[in-house]
Amino acid sequence: TDLEEMYKVDVLAKKAGGYFSIPDEDELAYTDLLFSVCNQFGIRYYNATPKERFFVEEVTRVTWEHQNAQTAESIAAIRPAFAI
Repeated sequence: TDLEEMYKVDVLAKKAGGYFSIPDEDELAYTDLLFSVCNQFGIRYYNATPKERFFVEEVTRVTWEHQNAQTAESIAAIRPAFAI
């Protein structure tokens, strides 16, 4: 029955650490940008050192914010990469 199937899903979710949601369009676009930046710098994200990951994540963040500011015609201040 449907109730039994729902219970099975709950058991599987609990074993996996919880439920997940399908990524939205922006999340997918951000992930695509991240891997594009990785490719640009010759970095394999899942094998990267913490320093390499930080670098590509910061480049991605700043690029994403600039792209969104341009499309939204926003003049909001964007914190530069590697700012202290």
